[in-house]
Amino acid sequence: MARLAHLMALETPRVHADVIEAQEFPHLARQFGVQAVPKTIINGVVEVVGAVPEAALLQRVLTAAGREDLLAEFADAQARESLGGPTTLVGR
Repeated sequence: MARLAHLMALETPRVHADVIEAQEFPHLARQFGVQAVPKTIINGVVEVVGAVPEAALLQRVLTAAGREDLLAEFADAQARESLGGPTTLVGR
């Protein structure tokens, strides 16, 4: 999740990512109610517990940013990119 968050931050200056080790910063873990890791907090309002695929994290980021209008655009782009990928069955 940390890698994915940092990759998103590299793509746009509108995304900033910080990774905190819960055991090293117990006060932050208490503040954000961390009981399991990974736990991703977006804009202090959206929480994602556990590892999720990129598409799921993107959906949560767009929701937290109030940009649900972009969800369909990214879903369409992902569908186009997945066509002909390495696991696509040929002739089916």
